[in-house]
Amino acid sequence: MLLDINIIKIVIRYGYLIVFLGALIEGETFVIISGMLAHKRILIFYKIIVVAVIGAILGDQFLFYIGKKYSKNFLHLFKNYNLKIKKYSNLIINYPYFFIIIIRFMYGFRLIGPVVIGITNISNLKFFVFNIIGAIIWVLIFSSSGYFFGEVITSFAGDINKIIKYILCLLSLIFIIKIFYKIFKKHH
Repeated sequence: MLLDINIIKIVIRYGYLIVFLGALIEGETFVIISGMLAHKRILIFYKIIVVAVIGAILGDQFLFYIGKKYSKNFLHLFKNYNLKIKKYSNLIINYPYFFIIIIRFMYGFRLIGPVVIGITNISNLKFFVFNIIGAIIWVLIFSSSGYFFGEVITSFAGDINKIIKYILCLLSLIFIIKIFYKIFKKHH
């Protein structure tokens, strides 16, 4: 099967390190799975929160630093994002602190978002403070979803590996639909 990768075993084997790395690259899948494993008492919930928040903060701080350091010279590497940057520029200018908090939830823009914010005149300290708030909210939402979603599903299914495969299939399907939508939109 295409999705025969057992992410559960990866998270169990590497534990909090993989939670940290997943959060660092804003991979909510690992945070959700970690929450499910906390429900099964394989990982400890508060440790997931701490490790994932640190990873999420460091990932966005690094991207913000790239924006500050390399300024507009860096944006030419992201030509595909120019429309999104223009689309969100008013939000960035008018509500910069709110934007810092919600950037993690803006799929398709969340990796370039901190770079763009770095180009603005937002101070390092202000970005750091609101980045912490955003990271805490992001981690709590996804780890709690995994914890509570895992509880409901495992009470019915009993087999967490099947659940993960279903989730991966669903995520893959969404990804494929998104690709086809972009291709269709580009040609019409």
